Amino acid sequence: MKSMLFIALFASAAHATDTAAIQRAAQQWLDQSLANSNGVPSYQLSKIDSRIQLPPCKQYDVGLPSGYRLLGNTMLRVQCVDGASWGINLPVKVSLLITYYVAARPLSGNQEVGAGDLSAQQGDLGTLPGSVILDPVQAVGRTLNTAVAAGKPLRSEMLRAAIVIQQNQKVRIIYRDNGIEVANEGIAMNNAAEGQSVRVRVGTRQIIQGLATSTGSVDVSN
Repeated sequence: MKSMLFIALFASAAHATDTAAIQRAAQQWLDQSLANSNGVPSYQLSKIDSRIQLPPCKQYDVGLPSGYRLLGNTMLRVQCVDGASWGINLPVKVSLLITYYVAARPLSGNQEVGAGDLSAQQGDLGTLPGSVILDPVQAVGRTLNTAVAAGKPLRSEMLRAAIVIQQNQKVRIIYRDNGIEVANEGIAMNNAAEGQSVRVRVGTRQIIQGLATSTGSVDVSN
């Protein structure tokens, strides 16, 4: 009886999917997916329990389950798409060594950020806030919503575009329509950063609306 049971278990194992093949498929998918990352990627893929027996499979589909991202402690989903119908989840830790920017000195709220206010650091993006500043262009010239202590990462939600038009300021209005450009002047009725909507009074009664530009003019395009 024992020998028959051993033979049955051996036959089951012999016809099961090679877990090493699943592991290789997951590794190949990770290598390809991380190849063009903006940083230096690495990962630690969990090993499949050798006691797991899965029906033979000719082709695997590897991807991220819904709601997961390819960073930090995450999960891969490996499914058989040819030969059987099964799927397993593989835990994986993905690290991405990147350059990010912190406050070079204590910065106060409503301060405009200059290049000298930033200091480059290196770290794992998986352990940092998702909105951390990765390019100084994202921060320089913008205004802080809140104070930032020296050495703390700058995040996009801490920053707002600098005000380019002040309320009651005289502004130049540019009308553009089918290649025709006409300039006029008016008084801004609200503050506006670049790209924000601004209302302008022209003369004594007419109110128009346009978008603030980086030069402080108002673009009114049809």
